Amino acid sequence: MKIRKNEIQQYLFLLPVVIIILIIFAYPYVRTFIYSFYDISFGGTESNYIGFKNFSYLLSNSFFWESLGKSLYWTLGNLIIQLVVPLMLAILLNANMRGIHLARSLVMLPWIAPTVAVAVCMRWMFLPKIGIINEIFSSIGLMSKQIHFLGNSSTAMPVLILLNSWKFLPFGTLLILAALQAIPTSVFEAAEVDGATGFQKFQYVTFPLLGSMIWFVGFLAFAWNFNTFDFIWLTTQGGPGNTTQTLPVLIYRTAFKTFRLGEASAISVFIAIFLIILGFFYFSYITPKEK
Repeated sequence: MKIRKNEIQQYLFLLPVVIIILIIFAYPYVRTFIYSFYDISFGGTESNYIGFKNFSYLLSNSFFWESLGKSLYWTLGNLIIQLVVPLMLAILLNANMRGIHLARSLVMLPWIAPTVAVAVCMRWMFLPKIGIINEIFSSIGLMSKQIHFLGNSSTAMPVLILLNSWKFLPFGTLLILAALQAIPTSVFEAAEVDGATGFQKFQYVTFPLLGSMIWFVGFLAFAWNFNTFDFIWLTTQGGPGNTTQTLPVLIYRTAFKTFRLGEASAISVFIAIFLIILGFFYFSYITPKEK
């Protein structure tokens, strides 16, 4: 079958984008995959091919599985908040009332704020003695003594999950709000005629029609949070101890603290394979199919 001239032109227009994607994304992935089979260290020493030894070493050590468990704890905790709260915010922002456009603009503030600035400010706010959070809780009688929230092994991860979720909320809220506004008002009017209450309209009309978007936001939130490094490193650096050491933090520590680049590459490959398999099963067997 002959290819038309205009079709060739269309492919030529896409060629620069494809080249940029290959250079920025594909090339680093390929190099990381290759590095995972080598014993590589900094300082100009020669790299040695060791096959699957990096993977076998990681899979046989408890620190890797502990970090994987921390990653799942971190990701699922964020996922719950980042699905429930944006859904409620989107429903509130979909209301037709005075000042709603200003409210929709203000909800973007956490997303606009630079991650570095947010992380540094939050770290100072949660410090004992000088942090405003301790002062507030002490003044209203919720605490009898100062707590180092990010330096305590029992509070560090929950607090980080709350702070990171606050940063992510606008993204999920706007996506769900866009899907909510695409629902025809006639559907809700028909439900009111049938005598549906507010909760029944949400249960039988709003939520089912938002299903595909909620599932999509859920996977984005999972993949995004599973790969989060900057916020954790800027606040706790994986501490106290290894309490908040997720897999991305372990990659950084392995590559740039102990200079074992091959092992760090193997962890990166594991994350990529894990998310690809998860995405395949998620969209093939878990997400509801349109009838």
